[in-house]
Amino acid sequence: MEKALLNPLQGLETEEQAASLVMQRELRQLRDTIQALRLELERVQASRDEAVQTAVTTAQDESRQLRTTAASLRDELQALEIAKQEAVQGAVAAGHDEARQLHGTIQLLRDELERLRLENADNLEKQARTHQDELRQLRGTIAGLREQLEKNHGR
Repeated sequence: MEKALLNPLQGLETEEQAASLVMQRELRQLRDTIQALRLELERVQASRDEAVQTAVTTAQDESRQLRTTAASLRDELQALEIAKQEAVQGAVAAGHDEARQLHGTIQLLRDELERLRLENADNLEKQARTHQDELRQLRGTIAGLREQLEKNHGR
């Protein structure tokens, strides 16, 4: 039996049987090789499909994150724009209010200046009248004293 294991073709009657046995072995080896190649191809395809799916999932996640970031930045930009507009409106309103107050103050100062000018003019007029009255009285006094002197000297 050992001899049969060492040379499997030994004990076969014809070359045709030996050739048939060799061909059957080659066919079995080819089938085994084909099966191994199919398994390897399926493994490679599964690995490639998994890699593609991972890449797609990663791209979708990144896209979702980018959309979220863009929306967040857009919201922040809008909030900043609103805050800027409110600040500008506040500054404009404060400027208008200050201008209105300054106009009011200017008008009060003009009114006060006009009142003081009129008061000063009245005072000057009164002083001028008083001065004129004093001059008249002094001239009258001078004239009276002159007459007395002339009467006393000219007796």
